[in-house]
Amino acid sequence: MDCLELRRQLGTDPRLADPAARAHLDACPGCRDAYGRAQAFDARIAQALAIGVPEGFADRVLLAQLTAERQRASGRGMRYGWIALAAAATLVVAVGIARRQGVVGQSLPDLVVAHVNGEERPALELRAPVPSADVAHAFADRGVTLASVPPDVSYVQKCPVGSYKSVHMVMPRDNEAVSVLYITRYRAPGVTNFERDGLRGREVPIADGTLVMVAANTAPFDGLEHAWRDALQGPAQTAAGSR
Repeated sequence: MDCLELRRQLGTDPRLADPAARAHLDACPGCRDAYGRAQAFDARIAQALAIGVPEGFADRVLLAQLTAERQRASGRGMRYGWIALAAAATLVVAVGIARRQGVVGQSLPDLVVAHVNGEERPALELRAPVPSADVAHAFADRGVTLASVPPDVSYVQKCPVGSYKSVHMVMPRDNEAVSVLYITRYRAPGVTNFERDGLRGREVPIADGTLVMVAANTAPFDGLEHAWRDALQGPAQTAAGSR
């Protein structure tokens, strides 16, 4: 499979379930980057659509429409039609507020697990390491300078996670993929372990952001946490903080 064929397939099926497409992704950094952008875009769409409307919203819309029709039939359509329209507009505003509150009200672990389990899930199958320069560049675009780049990052992309900005990576460890996200400009109050939807995770405040790791088990977390402390703070500061 060549690059043109993969880009065409990416436009029709962003999951790229075809084994030939997956093999091409492992070998082609350009197509891997295009795949990451497509996944991030689809994740934003899915997140926008996966928000429930307020209870009774449909009934209120139908009632407003029925009231307007009855009032028009009785010759008072002009006056009461505007009232019905204003009521409908108020409901639209209420839905917008509810949607924003729905996203903001979710915890960071909830948002990360939903992101990892959503359109980003195919990235867990990638195993070929991406260049260290790509990882450093993704962090630099988020305003973060790395002291070093931990090895064996098989996927890197700048992803929105709810209202947060992140650098999202996949790091295979012992035949298992670990999702590693660094949330910029948000520092968690402390180290927290969590479990969501069959996955286990840990959020760790490091430097000016928060590292979040998600996997089926926590065995790789200690080593990854240490590696990313060195990368984000420098080995000297990591050693000083452990004393």
